[in-house]
Amino acid sequence: MDIIQTPEVYFRDLIDFDFEPHYVEISDDEGGTLKMAYVEAGPADGPHVVFIHGNPTWSFAWRHQIAAAAEAGYRAIAIDLIGLGRSDKPTKMEDYSIKRHVQWVEEALFKKLKLEGVNFVLHDWGGIIGLRVIADRQKETASIIMSNTGLPVISPTARPKKMARKGAGVLRIFQLYVRYRKNWKHWILTSRLTTKKLSPEVVRGYAAPYPDKAYLTGNRQFTQMLPTRNDNPMLVDNWYALEKLKTFTKPFLCLFSDKDQVAPNGHMSVRPAIPGAQAIEPIILKDGSHFLTEDCSDEYSFEMLKFLDSQRK
Repeated sequence: MDIIQTPEVYFRDLIDFDFEPHYVEISDDEGGTLKMAYVEAGPADGPHVVFIHGNPTWSFAWRHQIAAAAEAGYRAIAIDLIGLGRSDKPTKMEDYSIKRHVQWVEEALFKKLKLEGVNFVLHDWGGIIGLRVIADRQKETASIIMSNTGLPVISPTARPKKMARKGAGVLRIFQLYVRYRKNWKHWILTSRLTTKKLSPEVVRGYAAPYPDKAYLTGNRQFTQMLPTRNDNPMLVDNWYALEKLKTFTKPFLCLFSDKDQVAPNGHMSVRPAIPGAQAIEPIILKDGSHFLTEDCSDEYSFEMLKFLDSQRK
């Protein structure tokens, strides 16, 4: 793989994000290595809380929750998915797949950082990738918070009559738009989708890792992997993961927002199948867009800590 990394100068003086970066080396599946970035805060011996973002965000999206968890005595760790944030960025779109993202995250968290008793907090693509990892790491997982995401599946024995998935028309148009727009300034899209007006400093934070179109490949490829067709290989892999998660009985909170434009009912894809999620009623925060950690930051942190603290008693 050809790899680039955003120079550190672009991450200076970001609002509310002065966490020191750390890196872990993982396999690139081609005999080389990649550096996955992460930040952490809080006591090193505190219970682990791992935040996994989606697209087109990076660990910056969790800045308030990282601080809140650390102040409450947790060891808060927020990774940057490969291709996003401070992590290494392979330069070809074909370098990325959901299967690879799952492998990269699992290796980083469990084989290199050797985490146990992990409380996961997942958003958007971080939900799909995180749940796929957890399916094979249930022993090391203490709990899950899933936000504004879902786990779309298709049975390996299914024979769909149509390749286009129901209701995917808008997403297909979006895919085409990004496919041919190499200079996709996704931080502008993020600021337009939030219900709360983002300050220029916050928008700069989302834009920071992408000073040039060469750094956008990972973001653009995520859009191409959206499940708009029934032959998307992710769907069968997700089905197998969901089958494994049917044995997951640990606490699983669906923490969503009422104005999510992407996956407003995503919790319905997991609650009927996963006992831990069945046992806890979803919490739906008011006036939050898909990017609910911006729109409902204080409320999100409150519900997150209430859920986590309930397990420490």
